[in-house]
Amino acid sequence: MNVTIACGGCADKTELHACIAEALDFPDWYGHNLDALMDCLTDLEDTAITIVGYEDLAFDADGFWETFEDAQQENPDLKVAFA
Repeated sequence: MNVTIACGGCADKTELHACIAEALDFPDWYGHNLDALMDCLTDLEDTAITIVGYEDLAFDADGFWETFEDAQQENPDLKVAFA
């Protein structure tokens, strides 16, 4: 599965969580926090994610990007690119 997450229009961390959850079709139990993000990312199979617009965010989202990078290291089926 190839997924592009366009997050440049997110106004805050709540919107960013919602954007990610929608793009990756996370389950209803997704907790909208970084621990839940890690859990869901490490469960993905054969997934390539391209994140665009991250440099346009008006808030600090470094924790999100670190979580994507950590999940990629733990999950060999996950590839993440920042474009």
